[in-house]
Amino acid sequence: MLRNLNPNNYDIAIIQEPYLNPVNLAPSSSTWDIIYPSIHGDNGAERTNSIILVNKRFSKNTWRIIPFKNSNITAIELRGDFGRISIFNVY
Repeated sequence: MLRNLNPNNYDIAIIQEPYLNPVNLAPSSSTWDIIYPSIHGDNGAERTNSIILVNKRFSKNTWRIIPFKNSNITAIELRGDFGRISIFNVY
């Protein structure tokens, strides 16, 4: 799927039921920051069913992860001249 996401056409991608490798991570990418639910990897956490991809062109100073204690919710907040906007991926 990452191969089909052209970073020149997209800034953010919302993915549900992502492929996770045997160490429980989505395939890495040189053009996307992969955002997992806040509890991803915690002992006893359910399988991650939502991720958000943020184009690495965005400065990490312009967005932050919104923590949720649920493996089905991934959220970020974008900040800029427009104010703030929250993006949620709810499985």
